[in-house]
Parts: sequence; structure tokens; C-alpha cells
Amino acid sequence: MSQQFYPLEGCAKSAAERRTAYAGGSLRLFQSSFTPTPSSVAADYAAAIADYDGYANQTIAAWNVPILAPGTGYMIGSPIMQFLCTGSGTPNTIGGCYYLDAAGVVRATVIFTAPVPMQMAGQGIPINLIDLFPTGA
Repeated sequence: MSQQFYPLEGCAKSAAERRTAYAGGSLRLFQSSFTPTPSSVAADYAAAIADYDGYANQTIAAWNVPILAPGTGYMIGSPIMQFLCTGSGTPNTIGGCYYLDAAGVVRATVIFTAPVPMQMAGQGIPINLIDLFPTGA
């Protein structure tokens, strides 16, 4: 049987390329009424976007430089982004987040284990996305 793996050099190159592709995109929250699937498109997410008091998409100008991942391969991470609720006029229950690149393509989705309430001033959600490029060996 054949064996395939990705050398560390290739993992580092892939991570650097993805970091460039991700630059200038935005991290967004969606409400728990939406359950994304692998075939969901940007318009599906937009229809369920958060709208609690104080909500704003979080632009990520640049992702962190590639580093060796714990275990194997390379990884890139977003800076930690924080979403904050400023009032109680429009409460939401947040089901997860997604990353939309600058071209409008959904690149990553996170469905939270448990929905998070954003219903009163001071509630917040910190998020740090990670993209892993494993060697596979």
C-alpha cells in the first residue's frame, strides 16, 4: 500500500500561503437558529448573523506567522478577537462563528458546543481561530 505525507517544508509553505489568503477577512457570529453544514454558503450565514446590541464583525488584518504545531506540522492562528454586548435591547443566542475572507468566501466555521447568550451589557465572547497544516506522517 502507498504512503503519503506532507513534508514540514511543504506544511510551512501551505501555512504561509493560507495566511496571505486570510488577510483582511472578518470573523462573524451567527445565531443558534442556524446550523451550518459543509454545503452552507455565505448567504446562509448572513441570513443568521448576530444582531445583538453592540455587535460588529471583527476584521483581521493579518493572521499570526506560521509556527511549528504541537505534535506535527505547522499552524497559523488569528489574533484573539472579542465580541461584546453593550445592551439588552436585542438579545441573541449565538451558535458559533465563521471566517469570511476578503473575497467573501467562508473559510472556516466553528459551531459552539453550547450556545452562548448575548443578552445584557458586559457579556462577551473571545475567539482565537487556528488553522493546522499537519504532516500526516
